[in-house]
Amino acid sequence: MIIIGDFNTPLTSLDPILGVTEAFKRDTNSKKMNLGVDAYRDDNGKPYVFPSIGKAEAQIAAKNLDKEYLPVGGLAEFCKALAELALGENSEELKSGHADHF
Repeated sequence: MIIIGDFNTPLTSLDPILGVTEAFKRDTNSKKMNLGVDAYRDDNGKPYVFPSIGKAEAQIAAKNLDKEYLPVGGLAEFCKALAELALGENSEELKSGHADHF
């Protein structure tokens, strides 16, 4: 518990994400997994890395990226795709150039 003013307020009532961990602690299912804040953990309390995360990390590491910052306007290809997704590929805003800084 934390104390706010003259009230004793359970921490979980302040942050619903922490309530996930509290529900995990109360759950009696032997196959449960804590999906709350912090690292996911296995039955031995060790951090669990999902296979998809390990695969993605390996793919990124294999690219030997230079870790340069993107330009202030972001990655042009991403911004263009985002604008097309949000506005529609054939939108008048895109055709007229009014969405250049989307």
